[in-house]
Amino acid sequence: MNSYALEFPRGVQVDVFNPPEDFEEQIRKSFAGYTEGTNKDYTYQDKLAYIDLMRIYAHGEPDGEETAEEYITERFEYELHENGTFLKESDFRTTEVLSDMWERGHLDLHASFTGDHHIDERIQQLLVRAIKVVINYEGGSGE
Repeated sequence: MNSYALEFPRGVQVDVFNPPEDFEEQIRKSFAGYTEGTNKDYTYQDKLAYIDLMRIYAHGEPDGEETAEEYITERFEYELHENGTFLKESDFRTTEVLSDMWERGHLDLHASFTGDHHIDERIQQLLVRAIKVVINYEGGSGE
């Protein structure tokens, strides 16, 4: 049987191929702890922040320096192999290049997480379930 661990904020970790029966309850408790102390009028901000944290956890924290180095290496190799020329430092000082690097470092919830669509589909299914819990969270007594 396959196994792949997915982490969520506040210590929740699940196997995407065998999520616990109380998955939604674990997410609810995790979010309740996350939003504890927030004025109920501002819980929506915590909901969005928590969902953003889920995105970061699912992808792993993107490393800006690593992303930039990969981008520069790929551009350099492409230019050398396709055109037989070397890029200059000034070729990387454009808003287009900075925008491309930012886009690579900004990972969306719908993006590939592992490169394996079987695992990615399971991750996406769990993320949708967790987002539903967070969005529908009302707080208050019993929560």
